[in-house]
Amino acid sequence: MSRDQADRTGAPRADQHLGVPLEGGHSDALVRERASATPRQSNAAPARAVATAWGARAKTASPVHLDVPLRALQHWFATAVMHPDGVARGVGTAPAGSGGILSLDEVERVILPSRHLAGIDRLAIYGDAYRARLVECLADDYPALKYALGDEPFEALCLRYIACHPSESPNLNFFGRHMAAFCRTEAARVPSVNTDGPPLAFAVDLAALEWALVEVLHAPSAEKLDLATLGTIPDEKWAAARFLPSGTVRVLTFDYPVNDYFQAFRTEQGPAIPSASWSATAAFRDGTTIWRMNLSRAMHGLLTALSGGTPLGPALDTLVHAGTISEDEGAEVMVWFRDWVRHGFFASIETS
Repeated sequence: MSRDQADRTGAPRADQHLGVPLEGGHSDALVRERASATPRQSNAAPARAVATAWGARAKTASPVHLDVPLRALQHWFATAVMHPDGVARGVGTAPAGSGGILSLDEVERVILPSRHLAGIDRLAIYGDAYRARLVECLADDYPALKYALGDEPFEALCLRYIACHPSESPNLNFFGRHMAAFCRTEAARVPSVNTDGPPLAFAVDLAALEWALVEVLHAPSAEKLDLATLGTIPDEKWAAARFLPSGTVRVLTFDYPVNDYFQAFRTEQGPAIPSASWSATAAFRDGTTIWRMNLSRAMHGLLTALSGGTPLGPALDTLVHAGTISEDEGAEVMVWFRDWVRHGFFASIETS
């Protein structure tokens, strides 16, 4: 590859990948139902830090037996551990059976201290592990975003995300669905995660791309328009042809060339954060494989119009009159169609 075919990120220029399917997305691990909380060492211990001060007082307290029904105790424990602001706030938000609401220095009524830890400290271990598991899930969904931000800023972002969007389901496969919108809110609050980090506007785009890959991975299998069907359509019916989009495709536009950044990350080229520039990408599943495809403005305009139900003829006319599609690109339209159909972008076609 010549020097002028690569930008400063080390990745090929976007126009080198136009219309070319690029393999890569998330691992097969995402197919599993992610429901368990796996403990690990974590830097995320704000709950424990707050709780320790109260735990020092409680170590000397005499245990008091509390007659608590198992269901009520389980509800209290889960509420404390999963509270978005940590166990120090969570312990007093749910009744512990007939004993009513517990204050921090009354936790020993439910959780006895050990030789070295107060009850609140023991509870905080579970709270830290729970948040660590949620951070792990977000890192699994957003590996490129984690790389771009750095480990510690990414974890800090995740903890703020968890506080804003607590998990509401035992299935964690879709827990990270709000990340792009959350980054957009964060971008309005601060320009970057830290002074040396990338702009959060870039994080918004990168998160949107990575979540699209998660969505197409978990999307139900859809019907796939057959290439042979295209050959049976009379020429006079093409202008009125309408295409039904597949549920395994997502078409996105960005303010940054995030797909090229993602590709460089996937191939371990150590990409730098690129300058802002318009880009569009189709994320799709073909069979059991996740793909990404860069789109030109014309490709994006036509694919978006067709996916929205506009017939082929009016869609092309609009793009030509707007100057979005050039004469050379017009000659390539059927090539685009064959590629899109072959990769399952459309479920069916209507010509009546």
